[in-house]
Amino acid sequence: MSPMYEVTGYDRKTGRLVAFYAVPAGRIPSVKKIAGVPSSDDGLGSYPLDRDQLSAITRILETPISKEDLDYFLEAYAEGANQSAAS
Repeated sequence: MSPMYEVTGYDRKTGRLVAFYAVPAGRIPSVKKIAGVPSSDDGLGSYPLDRDQLSAITRILETPISKEDLDYFLEAYAEGANQSAAS
């Protein structure tokens, strides 16, 4: 089973997950390319996103992503996994 991906936002002060945005399956290849995910990725990586990457991904997802004071990453998870809800 292929991993699913989401853009995650962590509070810089606490390190807590405070935002996440699902990447639809059909848009995963484009988002992975922007994030610089290597073709050898096994779905276990966490890829930091800079402001330019985040802006490009926002356009692809057609979802506003707050560029507040968070550290953003592209992260994988197993489909059907119990994910933590952001507060």
